[in-house]
Amino acid sequence: MNTRRPLATLVGLLGALVAPVSLLAQAKVESVVVAPQGDQVANISSTTISKSGLHVLNVAPKGSRSVYLHDGVEGVRFDRVIGHRALSSDGKRHAYTALVGTEVILVLDGKEIVRAPALHGSLTPFGAFGFSPGGKRFWYVSPAETGGVHKLVVDGVASDPTHGITLNPVFSPDESRYLAMFSRQEERRGELLMIDGKNVGFQGTKPQFSPDGKNVITIGRAPDTDLLLINGKPASRAPVIHSVHMSAGGLNFRVLSGKRGTPGVFLEHGGKKIEGSDCDLIEKVLFSPDGKRYAALCSVGGTRKFVLIDGKKGQLYDQVEELQFTADSAKALYLARSFSAGQFLVVEGDESDGYQGIQLVLGAGKRIGYIAQATGQPNVKVIVDGKATSVRGASFLGFSPDGSRYGFNGFGGAGLSLYLDGVEQQGVNVYTTNFDEGQNRPRVRFSPDGKYVAHAGSVNGDTSKRGLVINGKLIDAMVSGTLYSLPFFTPDGNHIVYFRFIPGGGYEVVVDGKGVEKFTSLPVMPLSAAPFEMGADGVFTFIGLVDGAAKSFRITPDGSTSIASMLAAVDAAAAKVVADAEAATKKAADDKAKADADRAAAAAKAKADADAAAAKRKADADAAAAARAKAAKDAADARAAAAAKAKQKK
Repeated sequence: MNTRRPLATLVGLLGALVAPVSLLAQAKVESVVVAPQGDQVANISSTTISKSGLHVLNVAPKGSRSVYLHDGVEGVRFDRVIGHRALSSDGKRHAYTALVGTEVILVLDGKEIVRAPALHGSLTPFGAFGFSPGGKRFWYVSPAETGGVHKLVVDGVASDPTHGITLNPVFSPDESRYLAMFSRQEERRGELLMIDGKNVGFQGTKPQFSPDGKNVITIGRAPDTDLLLINGKPASRAPVIHSVHMSAGGLNFRVLSGKRGTPGVFLEHGGKKIEGSDCDLIEKVLFSPDGKRYAALCSVGGTRKFVLIDGKKGQLYDQVEELQFTADSAKALYLARSFSAGQFLVVEGDESDGYQGIQLVLGAGKRIGYIAQATGQPNVKVIVDGKATSVRGASFLGFSPDGSRYGFNGFGGAGLSLYLDGVEQQGVNVYTTNFDEGQNRPRVRFSPDGKYVAHAGSVNGDTSKRGLVINGKLIDAMVSGTLYSLPFFTPDGNHIVYFRFIPGGGYEVVVDGKGVEKFTSLPVMPLSAAPFEMGADGVFTFIGLVDGAAKSFRITPDGSTSIASMLAAVDAAAAKVVADAEAATKKAADDKAKADADRAAAAAKAKADADAAAAKRKADADAAAAARAKAAKDAADARAAAAAKAKQKK
């Protein structure tokens, strides 16, 4: 059965609908219609969907006019769409332009903030607008004023006048400050720098904030030298400064060239060249999570590459991929390939064995895992923190969120077996879900503390019964035999939420084994965004189709159920089966013993009756014989007496 269904176009709003708490279970269920016509094919030209797939901005008719809907909430009415629209990175904020009469309005979070006459009757005068990376701030370039003057407006505050923004705003890490490059017609020397809306003049190119947001760094160009400028003041110089890289841990580097017009670059720190950093191009400078270590990816000879880690130069390779640090910053690592010798995992400069291919997976802290396939070998190695397990067809390696555990799949027994911490879980098989979360992503999901592991599967080698398996126990056997997606744990690890199919059609969302809401289907968003997620607050959000409408649901588990209670119920059911079996065995034994005793008593009684009958027969015979003997004696005595009497008479 094909259970994937494309997301319907999110068009129109008949009104927000908030559902009451479901009567199927105690979990709190809230919902709102985000599109009453959810069964139409997604229309990218009129719909924008957030990266998470959970926030929607779309156009809908409203009488003779139109409105934009953000998560089902109506904005202002307008005549027609003009210009573009934008969502913040988290999808919670939105902005768009639209035509009202002969004017264009700019709307932010559902409210008009400015309007201006349309250009040539049909073009927007708002050429650019958007959100800061974290969505805290909103900016736009104002329509042209007299003399072609524009202003950059950030959160409603206008900048000094410009004639064109040549670099969209760059925000400091905390988004409290911003900078931009702009031009002015009366200036012919190049671009000017704007900081927090103020024109600070010519301060070079490639502006950026320091990690703490307090300083602005630029590169100034002079005829025979380049200058590193901090807040417009010269800090250092070099023949050519290509780029500047800074970490929150206090590391500062420049990528330099020794002479103008000559090829080659090198890395410089603290005014000193880092030995071994000479190369044709420094492609990347990467800092560790704590900002105290660095790694640079360098290329030489056009195609060959090496990695420089904290000043130590690595070997040359044909390819270098996935350069990164472990979560605890302790180790730098990358995948390297030699066209003649295969692929290697290189950790702090130390190579692994060569393999045909490697899938790298990092866990929390210092954990490093990878699946390695050797050429021509049937078994695959799963190597975690240096410990190798050889398994046929190993795949889908993943760590628990806290890094305490790991799991993968392999053909150890019948079907695709589950391996936990390198040990095969006998009789536990893993199956794919309907929603593919990625080719190399784990097919199991751990609770945040690693206490529970959940997946679609079967147990005890019984593949005829499939469903949700937690810690090797079949918790919810399903008619479909699988899950729509991997289940979701709440952040506290106490609850689990998942989707299952309803016999005859449709789906339901389930909390701790209890269905809480039914719906027609779970749409797959454009760009394959999954329309569901577990929030840090423990609220599960998803978009489902109900009666042709797309609805956003919020599911909040409560204390009436838990994973522990689910497992306890399974254990209790299993214990009852064992107890019932033991009781049945005891009853059968007792029944047999009673039957044997009854048979023995009956046999003893029959024998006693037979013995009594035999004794009676013997006694009767003896009595009869005695009677006969007595009778004979009596007869003899009578005859003798008669004879004697007769003799006396003679």
